[in-house]
Amino acid sequence: MEFLYRKSLPLGVILLTLGYVSGAGFAQDGAPAAGENAAPNADLANRQQQILRDYERFERALFDIAEQSRRKDRERAELLFRARDQSQDQRILDEMRSIAELLKGDAKFGEALTRQDDLLPRMQAVLKLLQSLDERDQVASLIKEYEERLKEANRLLANEKDIQADTKRGGDAGSLAERQRKVLENANDLAEKIDRDDAARKNEQPGNQSENSGESGENPMSEMGENQPKEGEQPGEKPEDGSESKPEEGGESKPEDGSESKPMGEPMEGESSESSGDPKESDSSNPMKSTGQTPPMPNSQQDQSKPPQQGGEPQEGGEQPQPGDQQQQDEEQPSPGREQLQQARREMQQALEELKGKNTKNAEKEEEDAVVKLAEMKAELEKILRQLREEEKEMYLTLLEARFQNMLRRQEQINSETKRLDDIDEGNRPATFGAKVAVIKRQQDDNALDAEKALHLLMEEGSSVAFPEAVEQMQKNMETVARRLAKQDTGDTTQVIEQLIVETLEEMIFAMQQELEKLEEKREQQQQGQPQQQGDDPQLVNQLAELKMIRSLQNQINRLTKQIGMDIEGEQASDSDKLELLDDLAARQQRIQEATYDLSVGRNQ
Repeated sequence: MEFLYRKSLPLGVILLTLGYVSGAGFAQDGAPAAGENAAPNADLANRQQQILRDYERFERALFDIAEQSRRKDRERAELLFRARDQSQDQRILDEMRSIAELLKGDAKFGEALTRQDDLLPRMQAVLKLLQSLDERDQVASLIKEYEERLKEANRLLANEKDIQADTKRGGDAGSLAERQRKVLENANDLAEKIDRDDAARKNEQPGNQSENSGESGENPMSEMGENQPKEGEQPGEKPEDGSESKPEEGGESKPEDGSESKPMGEPMEGESSESSGDPKESDSSNPMKSTGQTPPMPNSQQDQSKPPQQGGEPQEGGEQPQPGDQQQQDEEQPSPGREQLQQARREMQQALEELKGKNTKNAEKEEEDAVVKLAEMKAELEKILRQLREEEKEMYLTLLEARFQNMLRRQEQINSETKRLDDIDEGNRPATFGAKVAVIKRQQDDNALDAEKALHLLMEEGSSVAFPEAVEQMQKNMETVARRLAKQDTGDTTQVIEQLIVETLEEMIFAMQQELEKLEEKREQQQQGQPQQQGDDPQLVNQLAELKMIRSLQNQINRLTKQIGMDIEGEQASDSDKLELLDDLAARQQRIQEATYDLSVGRNQ
């Protein structure tokens, strides 16, 4: 089932989006001549209607699969529910219906194209949310792997610099040769480890599982209905009579154009498979030979050099890139830092030979070249790590923003219903009053549970100080509201606390959106070739957003203190609920002080 989630749902959105871009490209060509209107317009309207039907099935599939996975994988089920909610909140289906109407009869191409351009980013946002869970785990694994490589590269660089310095000082050639041999062995070990990691990752890619998954005869896209567009077929085009969109025997489907695309992860025909063999034999004995496969790189690295197609324009020749083409390009690229390591090993081997021959002058030159290559390897790994960390940051922001948006919608409903019930005079309250309060109390409990999950996500990310504290205090507010609702207390204090929850969510959503916009601007600058600042590891949110959140938390304490003071008769509180609230406010004040100190000394760095 996990393979179904990982591959079919994001793939379904990609297929729909590609078909939609194709439709936009058709509209962009301009309106046909008066005598040629009917057929092209009808075709375009039919394609739009097919996309609409596809997306309707897609939304239903999101809900159905989420329901099926509730017990086995709650986190993934919640992600699917959030994706469906986001799709509905963005009114994607309604917008598709409006565009379909614009393309009927006397088509309004200009307005339809404008709406298409506005709709595509919404669909891409849903796709990004669906991809975020699996990709977050993959990126985290890659970050850990490249951090280990960088650590080894730094060690090799430091040792080689020491040998180079001692060679310049006229050290003993025999001793230097022995040290050079050990450094070369360590470099060989690192090269072998890189090759093993890359080969293992290649085997884990979904394309290498297609044979096993195909044996069951299960079509991942069958959840969305039988009318899904086949590979190489535009949405809205129907297969010829007698042929349906069913997978071939073994679960594999073939493109209609007859061009056989290789599954992801499988070597192309004629490609050498030596690199998947024993790396020790090829590397340790002969450092002059380069091996290694390319790991799947983050989107930010693969696509930096090419801006995305704009305005729904198809690529040159009218053909969309095949998945196998991208995979082949990935396999042809060396793993980051692998090429520089190979060149450094050559220089080390030559330096070792020179030292054995007691030719220290030539050895010094080879050692210098090895140092240069190792420094290049270090720089390459640092660059990749920056890209991976930025991508990981974007995934966290996407997940958090989607969760906070859902919580905000639910909280606003809770607040509205609380106020409506409180406006009913006590003497006129119906017998169902308690039951209605119990309903919003359960909704508040659900929101508190979501807040706890968001807190775990923030703690896992680890770079923010104020936002985890804000979520924790918000969760406490939700629990306080739930306790008060359990006593059917819908009064002013309850409503003030509910309003504080809404304000916290709105501020956090705004901060997440700002950071996502900054990442998008940075990506556009990189695509345009503008120089980028080489800063530290990216924080989830910037320092200013952290300070603003601390200020908001302090303001909330002040408002709650004032509200409780208005409810107290006399100089001191005696009611147990109010005493509990005051104790909680005192604890919050202490935590805000600690968070401010942690932020000032950079404990989140």
